[in-house]
Amino acid sequence: MRFTCLLVVTLFLISGTAHAQLGFGPEIGAGISNMRFAPPLYPINYTAASTSPIASSKIGGLIDLPLNRHFYFQAGIYVSREGAIRSFSYYKNDSFNEAVHQTLYVSYLAMPLNVIYKAGMQGKGRFFLGLGAVPSYIIGGRNKLQDHQVFNDTLTVTNDNVKVSVGHTLGGFDIGLNITTGYELPTGLFFRTYYTIGINDIGIGTEIDKNRMWGIAAGYLFGKGRNVNKEADDLIDKTPDPPAP
Repeated sequence: MRFTCLLVVTLFLISGTAHAQLGFGPEIGAGISNMRFAPPLYPINYTAASTSPIASSKIGGLIDLPLNRHFYFQAGIYVSREGAIRSFSYYKNDSFNEAVHQTLYVSYLAMPLNVIYKAGMQGKGRFFLGLGAVPSYIIGGRNKLQDHQVFNDTLTVTNDNVKVSVGHTLGGFDIGLNITTGYELPTGLFFRTYYTIGINDIGIGTEIDKNRMWGIAAGYLFGKGRNVNKEADDLIDKTPDPPAP
């Protein structure tokens, strides 16, 4: 994570030398989040486990640094909400069994790093496609639990709402693979879809937890000289006026 922070800062410093071509601006998105979830293998005998999605969101900003005419490097800093609804049940013996309904809302500080291919030319509307990685770290969240316990044929229901605890609820650091595609308008306004699949197991002990998230987003790229290439192409392609007779 420290390396990623240094990389992003370095990119901001380097980009000052190419200010005329640098894009930067805000982005906001919304979508669906879920998890791959497998409960611990021991010491409890689990009888069922399932997940369902929750609404996700992200807000932050990015820089858009050209590598050449079509390839760009994008780095961003976002606060995102992810998580899932998890239901699982288990038994310890014939006289005791338990079922848990859990809703996890997990807040992350995420720093996506993407290489983007943009069709067409700068200053005109164009489609784009990108691939990259999304390192992130938990900065908060809520763990809502509804617990049904049956002991000697007596049912007890408890409800709890506690903070997500790094190292107890989930592992703090996550990294995912990201794919994104969208369309950028000549003004700098852009729209995209994205899908991120977690490759890091953030479960505690032998529990398996891997994030999944997809969504749509909109943003705007500021930056002096975003139409520099278009203006240059117009000058090159312009046919000179014929000489006066």
